[in-house]
Amino acid sequence: MIRSLSRFIYLSFLLVILSSCVTKPEDRDSFVPPDESPPDLSIPFYNATQELAFEDEDRFVMVEGSECVQRDHGPGSATMLIFIEMPDYVDRGTVVLNGWDLRYLNGDHEIRQIRADITHSKLVTGGGSPNLVFEVQGEISDQNWDDDYEFCVYYTAIGYNSTAIDAVIEGDYSGITAWALQREAEGPVSTLETIWTDGSLKSGDSAAVIPRGFNFQYDNEAECEWRLPFPCKWEDPADHHLIQVAYSLFQTGASPNPDGNLHWVTQTIFKDNSIRAHWIEIRASLIGGTSVELRADFLPLNPRSGGIDICRSTGDGKVRTETVRVDDLPFDYAVPMLTGWDLNYECDDQHVERVGIWIHDIHFDPATNGLEYQVSSILRDDNGNPDFNADHRITILGLNRVSGPPLELNPD
Repeated sequence: MIRSLSRFIYLSFLLVILSSCVTKPEDRDSFVPPDESPPDLSIPFYNATQELAFEDEDRFVMVEGSECVQRDHGPGSATMLIFIEMPDYVDRGTVVLNGWDLRYLNGDHEIRQIRADITHSKLVTGGGSPNLVFEVQGEISDQNWDDDYEFCVYYTAIGYNSTAIDAVIEGDYSGITAWALQREAEGPVSTLETIWTDGSLKSGDSAAVIPRGFNFQYDNEAECEWRLPFPCKWEDPADHHLIQVAYSLFQTGASPNPDGNLHWVTQTIFKDNSIRAHWIEIRASLIGGTSVELRADFLPLNPRSGGIDICRSTGDGKVRTETVRVDDLPFDYAVPMLTGWDLNYECDDQHVERVGIWIHDIHFDPATNGLEYQVSSILRDDNGNPDFNADHRITILGLNRVSGPPLELNPD
């Protein structure tokens, strides 16, 4: 009797599961855009820094900075509005997303979404000194949006006088976006092609793509758990472990575009040990003109599969920093742009406590045409074990003066 009753309970439970799982799923081809609700500007920002990386007075200025914000749990991204006061001679300017750092504030968790995105940018002139104003959004969240987190952005801003540098900035205010759903059958590496047909760039102008942001999110999926009254849900928000997150913006160079249409490709990876459907959104802007040159570099992405028995297990989980120097650049001014990065765990997929990569301490030496910067990276769970791998690529935006006397170096 007891055996029959147990069998009846088991069959009844199985019937409930099956009945809930045969419900027709919603259309998975519809893209759910990021949260566009008005930002809560009452949230205090902190660790805000702005440093002058280089200036050729009356012609060009480069500023690097960073800023952080903490957000309470709940759906939606953390938002920051950042202002940079530019010198009076600046009449054109823009900003590069040169890094990001995301961390849960209460331990490690699975991942549903990772985002770092400069959504809007505008140089405001008139009524005093020009100001470069830009909005940044970032998020790290799991399935239930029930964890507080911190988001830090790292940026490099440039401003210049258009009589000294022939370059126009396009797609700057809202960026140029592309998005896609990467299905399991398409493999772990997504490829997004972007073609820019608008704007005023001339057919013979050289141009460069400026990285502005990314947004990765696992697609909703059917999920069965021990819950009542319906143990299975279709289109349930999904979260998973993480083994690898990567981004690579590929542009061959700033060569002229005879058809007037710029074309570039971005590849990404966002995965645990398996291959899962996920959404990708990327954002960029453009700078083009006779003064624009480029030293391009591309990071090939190799997906990790997990299940490795031999791996490093240092258990330190510390931020890793290295110094990079590039000499003899054939440009009057050089701006580093973080166009490729790859963060992955050794061994297997893990929960995440903190993840990020950023370049900082940028120095351009016009005497030697040398560019130096530091790159820092982190990927860890709550105990920092196992270790992580990090790789990056820098594309160097070169700007040349149109005419005028040689640059006078200040011995101080």
